[in-house]
Amino acid sequence: MNVSDAFHRYAEKVCEQIRWKKAHPAVAQEIEDHLTDQKNAYLAAGDSESIAEEKALLQMGDPVSVGAALDQTHKPAPQWGMIGLVLLLFVLGGIIQTLLLKTIPAGDDAFAARSAQVLFVFLPLSLAAFVGMYFLDFSFFGKHPYVLPLCLLLFDVIARMFGLDYGGQKWLSIGLLGLNISPSAISMLFPLAFCGLFYRLRKQGRKGYLLSGLLAAVFCLFLSYCHTFSGVLTFVFSAGVLMLVASKKKWFDKQRNMFLLLFLLAVVCLIVLLMFYAPFRYQFAFRARTIFLPSSDVAGDGYVPAQLRAAISHSVFLGKGKDIVGISPILIEIPGMLRSDYLLTYLTYHYGWAVSGGLVLLLAVFLGLGFRKALKQKSIFGQIVSLTILCTFTAEILLYILANLGLWLIAPIALPFLSYGTMQLLFNMALAGVLLSVFRTGEVYRDTAPHPIFSDSKFIQWADGKLTISFK
Repeated sequence: MNVSDAFHRYAEKVCEQIRWKKAHPAVAQEIEDHLTDQKNAYLAAGDSESIAEEKALLQMGDPVSVGAALDQTHKPAPQWGMIGLVLLLFVLGGIIQTLLLKTIPAGDDAFAARSAQVLFVFLPLSLAAFVGMYFLDFSFFGKHPYVLPLCLLLFDVIARMFGLDYGGQKWLSIGLLGLNISPSAISMLFPLAFCGLFYRLRKQGRKGYLLSGLLAAVFCLFLSYCHTFSGVLTFVFSAGVLMLVASKKKWFDKQRNMFLLLFLLAVVCLIVLLMFYAPFRYQFAFRARTIFLPSSDVAGDGYVPAQLRAAISHSVFLGKGKDIVGISPILIEIPGMLRSDYLLTYLTYHYGWAVSGGLVLLLAVFLGLGFRKALKQKSIFGQIVSLTILCTFTAEILLYILANLGLWLIAPIALPFLSYGTMQLLFNMALAGVLLSVFRTGEVYRDTAPHPIFSDSKFIQWADGKLTISFK
């Protein structure tokens, strides 16, 4: 029996005592590494190989006792505090939507039926998605980085071919299940789809970083043509933070300053391009003017901001706001608008700043705890996944708050866990499940050395500070 076999058998015996099987690979690796280090120390002291091996094993002690001790320390970390926060926000969202039932006009049976479907079908589905993703091994997105991007591409192809036109976009309707999947909901998954590919590219150094930037630009352009600009900004924020963290921590290369400047320049150019040349041609100049002078075009671009600001300006700290004279804020009286885009404005006007501020505070606490835990992840991939999801939530919340304050430049996606959008709620709960899955099991995840993408490709080469693209 050679030394490696002896150490391997010892590690296996230790792992047999540990009930959490997901911890076995990491524990076995640590045990074998420690035994090897001890053996090398004895070899350096002049012992023979067999004696050095025997002394290393004796020093480690009885494998059953070692395994029993490790079983007490290697357990999943459920993160009950964050789970409680998510479930609290989820329950509060359900309560708010139940209260909104009173806003449904008498005789609107179709909308009442839709509301009942939301409460009794989509809420359980969203909770099931959260639980399912929580127990999913998050390393799936690193081991199979192409699955989610290909699924999103397939969705867009099907939506383009068979989707329903709604507001200039293609919605995919699945009649048997009552699902209407919007482009804005699907756009929430693009940052997570990007992070698996980003993780694989890290092994290619500078070329990998440049390819990541190119890939991010492709994702953005695809989102701008097939989805929404709010989805583009959410992706730019998530991918941007990820690439900046990667540059700071030198995941791709020892030098980082050039990559920081290159990335910031690329982001600025991309945003300018999308603002002025996107196919849906948002009139940013006109919408930006309404931020400062909404009354200048009340019947046009200033219509939404004027109504939102009227409701906000007449709100009080606690209780229903003052009567509004001269303008009727119908946007916060239409049930469909309340449950999706303008929930915070409605709560602020009808229940006070204390209620809406309390909800935003809960979301801020969730993000704060999440970023704190994400930055403490031992593995690169654990940090990548958790930071990506938290940045997605952050972008959603910021866009939603700005829109509800009347700073209405683009339409919001969703307020995580609270606003409905049925599919937005389902996807947000699923993302929260993946995030907490990282925190639950990330301690034992170990970064692998995957085969880098384009490892044998001669199409793109980096050498002597030059990027060469060959079309031969």
